[in-house]
Amino acid sequence: MKIEYVILDDKLRFTDVSEYLALLPQERQDKIARYRFEKDKLLSLAAGLLIRRAIGESQIIFGEHGKPYAENGVFFSVSHSGRMAAIAVDDVEIGLDIENLPDESRLKVADRFFHPAEREYVKQAEDPLRTFCEIWTRKEAYLKMTGEGISTDLTAFDTTVPPLSEQLYTTSVDTYCLSVCSAEPIGDREIYISGLELMDLC
Repeated sequence: MKIEYVILDDKLRFTDVSEYLALLPQERQDKIARYRFEKDKLLSLAAGLLIRRAIGESQIIFGEHGKPYAENGVFFSVSHSGRMAAIAVDDVEIGLDIENLPDESRLKVADRFFHPAEREYVKQAEDPLRTFCEIWTRKEAYLKMTGEGISTDLTAFDTTVPPLSEQLYTTSVDTYCLSVCSAEPIGDREIYISGLELMDLC
């Protein structure tokens, strides 16, 4: 499994890198054009370039629930939050989610969307905010792996116990939580994580 990410410089402007739009499929270019805010344009550009790096010239096709796949058989999942965009690539179904560390007001979300065991796990943690972020990204990564989306009852599954916990990997990158969910137990499989500059993707 390979994970690559870009953290955008606060001073970067879309006009600085707009020339790279031409490297992306027309669908991605159109998506970027629809964004109103510059940060969203930059993140979508970075995500598109990460996908291009991962799958080359392969076409993207869409499966059940609109989940994207590479026509050449590469499985991938992208996510972005704050100033970070990331991609996970593997040879089995995979889901990725990243989130910037939240403030304390977000902890109330656990009461509505976390399994009872997950809520207790957060309450007992030494660092509740980071633990909340870890659980939230794990749940999102699982939903992205299955392709089911947020229509699923988030309280119905527990990411802290097997078998699901064995399919999950979570780490911290800068101020972000990053979680991936594999269709198979991760076990001792190698996970390669690397940070890139936006220019490295062009």
